[in-house]
Amino acid sequence: MASFLKAVTSYMTERSALSEKRSIRSVLLGPPGAGKVVEGTVAVCPGEGPRYGDFKCNHDSTHRVCAKLVDNSSSCQELSWNEDGRSFWEITGQQRWNWKDRICSEPNPGDSWCICMWATASLIAEVGCDNVHINCDATDVDFVLSSYTDGGWSLGQAKLCLRKKCRRETDGDCNGGNRSSRAEEL
Repeated sequence: MASFLKAVTSYMTERSALSEKRSIRSVLLGPPGAGKVVEGTVAVCPGEGPRYGDFKCNHDSTHRVCAKLVDNSSSCQELSWNEDGRSFWEITGQQRWNWKDRICSEPNPGDSWCICMWATASLIAEVGCDNVHINCDATDVDFVLSSYTDGGWSLGQAKLCLRKKCRRETDGDCNGGNRSSRAEEL
């Protein structure tokens, strides 16, 4: 009986150490598969700058959501995300880094940018899922759904929102939040 208990204790200790290593890895590197990019699965985010070369939201461990931040590339007016008229930059506390001019400029003029998963979670908490402007085809939905936290924010509500807005069509394309479609959920 003593050898059995010793074996169980040894097994539990090894499992605990392995679990701790996985937790440390998740903190340092993100969830398993983080950084793993499958070419062609994420569309260009219209307005994203040249930091990644291909203008896609699938390169680092946080900037995975393509969000519409300005009305269009011509007028380049910040979108209001709630009834009090606050912009993305005001809601997320990033006004001093407001980069809307880069969104509307060459080499990829548009209305959107690859934003942090924590910023997405913050926006959803502040304004609700229905008021968040997400470009589903240009968002790395699978990566976000496999993540749990980012920048100290739980991604639970963000994941629910993405599942609601970014349903997959039978051909694999996202419907961009058109909820009239009864497509298969992610």
